[in-house]
Amino acid sequence: MRLANGAARVLSTLFHPLFMPTLGIFILFQLNTYINFSVSFEARRFIMLIIFINTAIAPVFSVLILKRTGYIKDFLLDDRGERIFPLLIASVMFFMTYYLLRQISLPSLIYFYAMGATLLVLLTLLISFLWKISIHMVSLGGFTAFLILTSIVLGTNIPWLIIAAFLISGFTGASRLQLRTHSPAQVYAGYMLGFAVLFLLYFYVGS
Repeated sequence: MRLANGAARVLSTLFHPLFMPTLGIFILFQLNTYINFSVSFEARRFIMLIIFINTAIAPVFSVLILKRTGYIKDFLLDDRGERIFPLLIASVMFFMTYYLLRQISLPSLIYFYAMGATLLVLLTLLISFLWKISIHMVSLGGFTAFLILTSIVLGTNIPWLIIAAFLISGFTGASRLQLRTHSPAQVYAGYMLGFAVLFLLYFYVGS
């Protein structure tokens, strides 16, 4: 049991929601598509830096401060009541990221992912006032949908990446259940929300 819980905590940390925007853009920049030709290496590095600092470093640092001051007890935000303020901070940082990226001439897929991630954080914040939805699964659902949409929009064949995203999502969802931090309904609802919102946003923006 202790080993299973340890593995579950490692998975929950590795695929923490705050790391997913950076991972998604990193993968996008590794694909052999027109994006790599239209965005210079220096610009890609700058974009990655903006996203990593604003959506990972700054929110993680704020969570560490909140933990040190006793406002929250766990970095993974397992208690619903402790999520509101960290999610509010994350919402501001994610929106700031989207705003900063809009000041640069970039492929629309990058704007779309930043917009989608911001919308998911805001929806998660609103839901968290009433119910403890799985933030991990919201982010992984959005991440998986982004890979599928990237494959469709760019016409690139990435089945193994998409399969890996589904597998990682399944293992991470199981880890949340193993740690007893969520019910199955909270895990499934989180994943479906993240997945559906990215697809609906894509069809709305593209229409």
